[in-house]
Amino acid sequence: MIYETEKFWLETPLNAVKKLMDQTFSYAQDGDDLADMYMEDLNDFKKAVALFRNSDCEGLAKFLCRMDTSPRENLVEAFYFDCGEQFVEQNLGFEMSESWKDWARENGMIA
Repeated sequence: MIYETEKFWLETPLNAVKKLMDQTFSYAQDGDDLADMYMEDLNDFKKAVALFRNSDCEGLAKFLCRMDTSPRENLVEAFYFDCGEQFVEQNLGFEMSESWKDWARENGMIA
């Protein structure tokens, strides 16, 4: 029997995270000097999703803190879109700036 809390971790669609992963993969396929860096970022995103799906919130938060700044910020934003503000703040330990929230609202990304 799957409990509601387990359903969250297993069944929450990570559409924004998937979009980020797809974009990163396409950048890695361009074959330029940054291809290896994008593959490393993609592998980090895959590890983060695995931690999420295994309900390892603490491990996910720690892993995010060790990531490079730009991909970490992109991934936190994606989790914000997929899981909400409360999840990002309470479980991952990140808070989105008011200017970012204003930008996201203006662009129809959040209500």
